[in-house]
Amino acid sequence: MFQSLFQYLLLQNNDIVLLIGHDGRIVDANDTAASAYEYDREELLAGNFEDLCAPDTAFDISDALKESAGQALKIKTSQRGKSGRVFPVEIIARSARIDDEEMLFCVVSDLTKTGAAGKGRKKDKKYEELKASYEEIKTAYEELAKTTYESFNDISGLVLSKRKEEQARKRAELLSNTDYLTGTLNRRAFEKQLDAEINRARRENLPLGVILTDIDFFKNINDTHGHQLGDEVLKKMAEFLMQQCRSYDFVGRYGGEEFIICLPGASLEDAYKKACRLCAAVPKLEVPGLDNIKITASFGVSSLKSADRENIDTIFKRADQALYKAKSEGRNCVRMEE
Repeated sequence: MFQSLFQYLLLQNNDIVLLIGHDGRIVDANDTAASAYEYDREELLAGNFEDLCAPDTAFDISDALKESAGQALKIKTSQRGKSGRVFPVEIIARSARIDDEEMLFCVVSDLTKTGAAGKGRKKDKKYEELKASYEEIKTAYEELAKTTYESFNDISGLVLSKRKEEQARKRAELLSNTDYLTGTLNRRAFEKQLDAEINRARRENLPLGVILTDIDFFKNINDTHGHQLGDEVLKKMAEFLMQQCRSYDFVGRYGGEEFIICLPGASLEDAYKKACRLCAAVPKLEVPGLDNIKITASFGVSSLKSADRENIDTIFKRADQALYKAKSEGRNCVRMEE
């Protein structure tokens, strides 16, 4: 049971995730890890954790397994990629028994990519959430491992234990699919869900609209008022977009101050009208600390075409081109794909 759970976390998590055997071999890793260390995933899985440690750094797997048996271990050290590039990292590690072998589950943060201290704190918050989720999962599985069907006095005990397992699994799934700051879908999860909606729209011959939006002059807000207020603007914008959507629409953080909305069943004209309503409402948003500043946003709209080669990239590209046109024509407006 642990193995399938870890496999899910490895593949779905957007951070660097490694599963290391007691002898240091890399048992499993996600695509983010392969990219960060500049290896093909197959090369990475054929290696040893020592290969990833920077010269003159020590990371004893045996000691880490012992120290992380009771609680998660947080270590700052340096790693190196295939090219020899050395970069600082923070590793949060926790031991786990999988298939009768003690292994080390590691979430690795590349500190060169966290930027300022504020961003580092946001990363720490996500790792703490992942760590808490892991502890819930571990507890649930340990309870099941200690319990046999015969040891239950009644079936309600078994149901309760399995319910805890399911709740922990769902929490882990939510964390791996959600943007940690805004609560929207992260880009990977959004693209996965959009791909499913594209396939459904084709099967059932239904329209599908996409809206890409970008907060105007967001860099000025960060530079003038600080990243903390900038984060509040992002959270307020995400909350607003999700509130304005139907139950079957979904919102993702496309990157930075950009958000993307999928509107199943909406034609290009429907999506355009929706974007116009959103554009008109954004300046009414109130963010504490920005009382005298109106937030505006630009919108680009596209829709699913019937062409066989239509996919996520082509829809994104047309929405992005429409958004660029909105930005170049004065911002705080909506433009449709050509």
